[in-house]
Amino acid sequence: MTEKPAPALVSVLMVVRNEQDRIRDAIASVLGQSHSALELLVIDGGSTDRTEQIVNELAERDDRVILLQNPRQIIPSGLNVGLAKAGGSYVARLDGHSRWDPQYLETALADLERRPDLGGVGGKRFGVAAGPTGRAIAAALSSPLGVGNSVYHYGREQQETDHVTAGVYRADAAHGNGGWDEDLPVNEDVDFDFRLRRAGFTLLYDPRMLTEWQVRESIGDFFFQYRRYGRGKAAMVRKNGMGAVRLRHLGAPALVLSLVASGLGAVRGARAAAAAVPVTYASTISLGAWAIARRRGNVSIETQRLAAALGAMHVGWGLGFLEGLVLGSRPASSTAKPRTLPPRLTDRGGPTGGRCTSAGVDARTRHPARSAGAPAAGGTPRPRAG
Repeated sequence: MTEKPAPALVSVLMVVRNEQDRIRDAIASVLGQSHSALELLVIDGGSTDRTEQIVNELAERDDRVILLQNPRQIIPSGLNVGLAKAGGSYVARLDGHSRWDPQYLETALADLERRPDLGGVGGKRFGVAAGPTGRAIAAALSSPLGVGNSVYHYGREQQETDHVTAGVYRADAAHGNGGWDEDLPVNEDVDFDFRLRRAGFTLLYDPRMLTEWQVRESIGDFFFQYRRYGRGKAAMVRKNGMGAVRLRHLGAPALVLSLVASGLGAVRGARAAAAAVPVTYASTISLGAWAIARRRGNVSIETQRLAAALGAMHVGWGLGFLEGLVLGSRPASSTAKPRTLPPRLTDRGGPTGGRCTSAGVDARTRHPARSAGAPAAGGTPRPRAG
């Protein structure tokens, strides 16, 4: 009788810094995957809270968890540290404040094994939040009015795409791609996918795969986050040329330029004409916010917050893109602040029918115990610190 081949090992890369309030759930969502042949490389960028202690505690319970260090303290350098240590046939990435549904890796590997042209697969990113403003921001991020044709925020059909989120990649493709560009502290993921496609690989969006992603909880934080993203995109365009620009990237900068032109017109006395752009834009996003809130059943509560979130996203990203492209402004340091962890999707009756849930912290309840020092399924023993 022919033995079945060992399941492919997946190396999950999780770059973290000061994630003590969310790291347990993020790790549990990885260890609870239906495809259990994995190693989780947690790459810490100098946390000053209990993040490292928590990871070490979980590593003692499950030898698939490995703690590495990220001296440069930026995301792309952390990913490269993990990639250099990864032993899997596939590599995947997940943020320390995000969670996967239990079949995420299994679904991705089925796609990758079915289509050899694929370099990577990613799923839908579903925003979660603790407060009403955060929930409005999450709703804005799930709307074409907010993110254009960036399908991984809301797409319902499997399709080829130019960028995936929480991607699962062929390891040889990731190595051949040179890893992540450490000169791009922001937008390193989009640049990575751009180069992968330029090398001849295809990327696939699969909406059956779900990632919960913690969003900002205030409009101000959201504005500065998207201004930072805009600057990061500009740096990526300056590196790769206009081939890295899509039509959706031009709307927000055009809006900002139009608003500036309107302001100058008002100063010169053409107030009626100058008012046309801001009034039209405000009316558009207000109507759009009302339509989104109406579908969600909270028109009176959410419309104003949704309109503010849409405006913050558009103006912040457009301003940052122009600053980066014209002035060469670099992205600011991360705007992340401590955030309250929202309920799990299963606690809220989320859009996937409760499919996305976090496993218990001690993953041995789902996976048979291994003898001390035994490797994870399909893997090899590894040191616990980099």
